Amino acid sequence: MDPGKCTFGIRMPININMLNQIIYRELKHFRNYKIYRPNFKATPVTSKFYAAHDQIGEVSRELADKENNYCINVAKYRAKGPRSNYPWPVTDNQTYGWFSEPLLKIDRNDRRLYYPLRESSHTKTEMQIQMANPRKHLK
Repeated sequence: MDPGKCTFGIRMPININMLNQIIYRELKHFRNYKIYRPNFKATPVTSKFYAAHDQIGEVSRELADKENNYCINVAKYRAKGPRSNYPWPVTDNQTYGWFSEPLLKIDRNDRRLYYPLRESSHTKTEMQIQMANPRKHLK
């Protein structure tokens, strides 16, 4: 090859065996399901008007009962909430409200663990404002 010639755009020869291996590995883990299986944990963003399972039309009584049971099961699952579905918080945001009980019971008389702020400049100012306003006297 000429060292002064531009080689941009020249392709390497295709290795057909390598290409066949790549296609085989991709297709090995790919499955096409023909039966719709509902996922109760997933929340649909919108319904798909073109999907076969979202079409409303004339159906047999058996299919109508299946659909009603599916709707009831989804409603029950969503009504439970995350605490009954999972033993521990799944996301970071769930950890904030998951444990409502304190780890250590606070004894209000024990001054080692309980330090209430008796009075601060903010509360003094707020009380003066409240007392100066005749419409908002504390009853």
